[in-house]
Amino acid sequence: MAVAFTELAAMSTSTSNTNQYTGTAGTPAAGDILIGLVGITANVTSGTMTGAWTWYTLKELSYNSGADSVHVFWAKATAATATTPVYTTASGNGSSCEIYVLRVTGSAGGGCPCIRQISTAIGTSANPAVVMFGAINTNNGCIGLIAENGDSSAVFTAPSSWAENAEAGTGTAPRHSTEVASRASGETGTSVAWTWTNTSSRPWGAIVMEFCLLGGRQMSPSGGGYSSPMFY
Repeated sequence: MAVAFTELAAMSTSTSNTNQYTGTAGTPAAGDILIGLVGITANVTSGTMTGAWTWYTLKELSYNSGADSVHVFWAKATAATATTPVYTTASGNGSSCEIYVLRVTGSAGGGCPCIRQISTAIGTSANPAVVMFGAINTNNGCIGLIAENGDSSAVFTAPSSWAENAEAGTGTAPRHSTEVASRASGETGTSVAWTWTNTSSRPWGAIVMEFCLLGGRQMSPSGGGYSSPMFY
């Protein structure tokens, strides 16, 4: 058995320069945990996500000297009901935005995500890396979100042995790109290297989350770095 990550619908991208962005509609299975991932430029406020069920903020990160941000939300799908994720900023407009939702099954926690650890990184260097608080449990699944300001889509290569779930970007100004990658099991490293497919060094922000496999208690990594109230 392994944690499974399944796309709810294609990643959306927009340069509407507005305070509210609408993602692509999709229908989960009853019981799915939904993870909503957002990359937005020119806005770092604590926005919200809506759509069919109550969505909760899991993690937020600003990058590019506090100009742009990435956000992670979760919801529990109580029925096989179509949902359209909508991201709304707390204040002001965002110049561009990508929205993507993954369905999570096979994870512990029942009605909420069971996160063993969450780690983030920001920078401008090529080959971005996120260093985890401790080694990832090889039985667990991982999701990574990375967004970059300054290039169009197809600028990231997923970590070795990870699957690229989606990547999209704005082909016209304001240029922006977001990628989501995951691995159901088998990861053991304490750092995850994201390799660009070009040589540019644009501002980026990244989040990596480790999801506990269904069954059994798992201790947090050294230093208590799981950073999540959904730990069991």
